[in-house]
Amino acid sequence: MSHSVVQVNLIVSDLARTREFYKHLGWDLLAMGDRAARFSGDDLVVAFHLPEFAQAWDSGYSGARGGSTVIDVDCDDPGAVDATFSSLVENGATSRQPPNDTFFGCRYAVIADPDGNLIGLKSPLA
Repeated sequence: MSHSVVQVNLIVSDLARTREFYKHLGWDLLAMGDRAARFSGDDLVVAFHLPEFAQAWDSGYSGARGGSTVIDVDCDDPGAVDATFSSLVENGATSRQPPNDTFFGCRYAVIADPDGNLIGLKSPLA
């Protein structure tokens, strides 16, 4: 029997700041009372990577296993990866992996949101 992933939970310290930050991804977070908010996307994929594979696509990876999950977000094209990366860094994100053309055929970048949750920005190269 296969089980579908229905939700990924990120822990944040300030919902107002989180709502404002994620607007830069085009996410309108809906309130769930005064202690939570949610965004519903179209699709969700969870991948499991060994540490040595993670080091190949995230130069900021420190070798930790727990708490190093990266949620990938699709961008329309390579230019959108660069623009979204810049916008997020200008609005409180920390750069983990600047945009680059990867060995797996994508333009890819990794940022940490203000609470340290990791977001990958991804688009096909061509």
